[in-house]
Amino acid sequence: MRRIPPLLVCALLLALCAGTAGAADKFALADGDRVVLLGNALIEREQRYGYWETDLTSRYPDRSIVFRNLGWSGDTVFGEARAGFGSVAEGFQHLKQELVAARPTIILVGYGLNESFAGETGLAHFRDGLGTLLDALAETKARIVLLAPPRLEDRGRPLPEPTAANRNLRLYADAIRDTAGKRRLPFVDLYDLLGDVSSPAAPLTDDGIHLTAWGYWRTTAAVEGGLGLPELPWKIDIGALSKQPAFQGAKVDAVRSPEDATLQFRVTDTALPPPPAPQDGAPRAAPPSPRVLRVCGLSGPHMLLVDGKAVATASADAWAAGVKITRGPEFDQAEKLRQDVVAKNRLYFHRWRPENETYLFGFRKQEQGKNAREVPEFEPLVAKAEAEIARLRVPVAHEYKLVPQPEKGQ
Repeated sequence: MRRIPPLLVCALLLALCAGTAGAADKFALADGDRVVLLGNALIEREQRYGYWETDLTSRYPDRSIVFRNLGWSGDTVFGEARAGFGSVAEGFQHLKQELVAARPTIILVGYGLNESFAGETGLAHFRDGLGTLLDALAETKARIVLLAPPRLEDRGRPLPEPTAANRNLRLYADAIRDTAGKRRLPFVDLYDLLGDVSSPAAPLTDDGIHLTAWGYWRTTAAVEGGLGLPELPWKIDIGALSKQPAFQGAKVDAVRSPEDATLQFRVTDTALPPPPAPQDGAPRAAPPSPRVLRVCGLSGPHMLLVDGKAVATASADAWAAGVKITRGPEFDQAEKLRQDVVAKNRLYFHRWRPENETYLFGFRKQEQGKNAREVPEFEPLVAKAEAEIARLRVPVAHEYKLVPQPEKGQ
C-alpha cells in the first residue's frame, strides 16, 4: 500500500475543513419556509420596524415565506422573561411551546446582551444555557442561525460609558461564535459587522442599547453580509442611438425614441429595492446598493419620469456616466411592503401575546377567561395581511421616459 505524504494529508484535511465550513455558511430561503425570529429586545423591536424582514421577503419575490417574531424584551437563553408569575423553568417551557406552535423551518436566534451583564463569571452559565436552548431548538428539525448582539453605543452622559460592558459583550459574542462553529451553524456577528458605524449625528440607538428605526435600516446590510447573501445590483445601460439595452437586476424592453426626442422604455425589476431610510431622526441616506441608470447619446439635460413622475434630472454627460436612482414607484412599493409587514407583525403579536393574558389564560382567567375565544380570531387577519405581502413583494413593470430639458439660461 502506497504511503501518502504527511503534507498531502494535511492539505487534504484543510481543504475538507474549509469546504465544510463554507457549506455551513451558505444561507438561502426556500419556497414554503417558515422563519422564526427568537431572542430578546433586539429581535422583538425588529417587528416594530420590519426592515430585516422586508429585506428577506423582497429578496425572494417568487417564494412564499412566512415570518414569525417570537422576540421578548429582557429575555435570555433560559427563557426568564417568559416566565410571567412562574419559575424560569416554566418560562423555558413556554419558549418551547411557542416555538412548536410557530412550526419553523428556520430559526434566527438573537441572545447574549442581557446575559453579558453578568460579566466573565457568568460566561460558563451562558454557554450551558445556550447549549440547552439549541438542543431544544434542534428538536424542531429547523435550520438554526445564531446572531451575536451589536456593541453598545456611547450616547453620552448621563447614560453609562459602555467600554467595560462592551468588553464583556465581546466575550459573549465569542462564546456564541464558538458554539456556532462546534455545531456547524451559520453565525452573524453584529458586534464586528457593525463596529463603530454611528456618529453623534446619526446614532443607531435611542439609549445606547435599543436600535431605532434608523438603526434597523442601517443594520440590514450587516445582517445580509453576515448571512453571506450576495448583493443584488441594479444597472441599466442604454445607448440612445443603438437602442440595445444592457441590464442587471431588471428586465428592459420596449425601448423607443419618438419624434419629440424623448427616450422611452419599460423596466421590470428582478427584486424590489430596499425601503427608503426612515425620516424621523435619521440623516439623508442613499440605498446601500445604488441603482444606476446610464444612457449614452443624449443631447442636453434630460429629466427621468417613471410612470409620469419626475425622479431625476441630469446633464447628458451625467447620464452617460450613470445617474443613481434613489426614489420612484419601486421604492414606494418597497416602503408599502414594509408597512404591511409591520401591520402583519402587530396582528400576530396580539395573537400569541394578547393583552391581559393573565385574565385570559392565567390564574385570573375565572374573571375574563370567556374572552379567550376571541384570540384565535386574529388568525384570518394575519392570513389576509400575508396575502397582501405576497402581492407587494413582486415587482411590477414601470414606464421610464427621458424628456429633454432646456439648457440653463434658455
